[in-house]
Formats: sequence, structure tokens, C-alpha cells
Amino acid sequence: MLSPRVRPSSGVAAILLVAAGGSGCSRKEDSATLAPAASALAASKTESAAGTWHFTIDPKSATHVDMPGVKEHIKADTTAATGSLDIVAKDLTQTRGLVRIDLASFSTHTFGNGDDATQTEHARTWLEVEVGGKVNSEMRYADFAIRSVDGISVADLSKVAVIQDGQDDVRTVTATVHGDILVHGHKAQKDALVDIAFRAPSGSSPDERPARVTIKSKEPIRLVLKELDVRPRDPAGQILDWTTRLISKVAETADVTVDLTAVPAPATAM
Repeated sequence: MLSPRVRPSSGVAAILLVAAGGSGCSRKEDSATLAPAASALAASKTESAAGTWHFTIDPKSATHVDMPGVKEHIKADTTAATGSLDIVAKDLTQTRGLVRIDLASFSTHTFGNGDDATQTEHARTWLEVEVGGKVNSEMRYADFAIRSVDGISVADLSKVAVIQDGQDDVRTVTATVHGDILVHGHKAQKDALVDIAFRAPSGSSPDERPARVTIKSKEPIRLVLKELDVRPRDPAGQILDWTTRLISKVAETADVTVDLTAVPAPATAM
């Protein structure tokens, strides 16, 4: 779906997308199997370019992250994304793409006061998204590359029932998206159960490209932070030791839900 990723989660997704899940405080230091290291995700292609609609991810697409720890339940959001989607209307299982979640927009709202700013700073530091007060381009994005789609309620968009919503005709399908997520320089396979809604002006033919496509999680994507090497770091990015105080607050997983919007790509991008 989009450009190759710099050394770079998931959330999941992408997830990503993702993956903003590497939030503020992570997990106990134990023997952990790291996900394979990677610097980029290759984009998958549809089997045929014929009949393919090209979309770009709305920059304001969002993710929500829940990290339930022992003493703190960290809640956070990302509010920026990029990427692209290729959709085949006659066979939605051929949908492919790459979604990139901008972790520089990752912010927590756990406390509802000034402590959130401090927690946000710690989160971005642990992810190495911000090092020495500067955004680190190599870790900035959490990527989710769509490899396959199955479990779809209806594969042919023209056969999906239409629901009127204001001035829009909306056709919605449920599907399971399988793909690779890349967060903090580590790649893992993840699945996402989502609702995909195709919105077009009332009376539009199902063969016409929709004005907007939304993708929303039906279930969270779970990221295991120790697999992504998300751990305590100082403002300069140096690894710190775990402390009893940190362990009491830290969540070992991040549950990521996505709320993505895609719009038709400009003709020059097709």
C-alpha cells in the first residue's frame, strides 16, 4: 500500500496500524523472543491491475491504543497516517496496500492532566520516535502491509446491500485482513478483523469508484511489546534498567484499534 518503511507498530496496525502500541511503559525484563529485525515492508500487488481502484490514506486517520498495566491503564491515540490502498471491486479479497501510522502523533490521555504530557514524552522516547528532542525518521512510522484478505461477507461489491446514510449510499463488508506489521525495527505477522464501508453519493452505480472508504476495527490488534524491543530509554535513546516502580506500571501488551479513511488517489498517482 505505500512506500517502503524506514527502520521503523502495530498496533496494530497498523497498523496498523498500527501500532502505535509501543506506548509509554512496556514490560518486565525477561527472556523474550524478539520479532525479526527489518527496515522496510515490501508492498503486495493485486493479481491484475484491471478494474483496480487506487486510494490514498487520509492524513487524519487515527488509531486508539489501550495498555492495561498493573497500576496504570495507559490510553493513547495517534492522529496522523499515510499510505495507499488498491481495491478490486469485483473481488474485494484482492485488496492490497500499505498503511503507515505516524508515531510522532502518539499521545496519551491516561490522566486527563499535565501528567499526560510527561507520559507521552516517555512513550515516544521508548519507541525512539523522538531522540534528543528531535523526531527520528527511522522509527517514526508503524507500518501494516496487507498480504491477503479472507472471511469476507461479500466479495463482489456490486452484490453488497446498500444502506442510505444521509446523502450517501453505503455498502459495508466484514473481512479479516492478514499482513505484516513493522514497529520499532521489528516485523511480525498480524490479523485484523475489520468493517470496510464504501461510501458514494446517493444513486451511484456500484461500478463507480466510491468517494470514500472507511476501515474500522471490530476487534483490537494485540501487540506484545517485548517482541518489538520497546523498553526504558533516556531522552538520548540510551537503554535504562527496569525498576520496581516501572514494572508496577508497565503493560506487556498494547491493544490497537484503527479508524482509517481512504479517498481516491490523484490521477497522477495511479
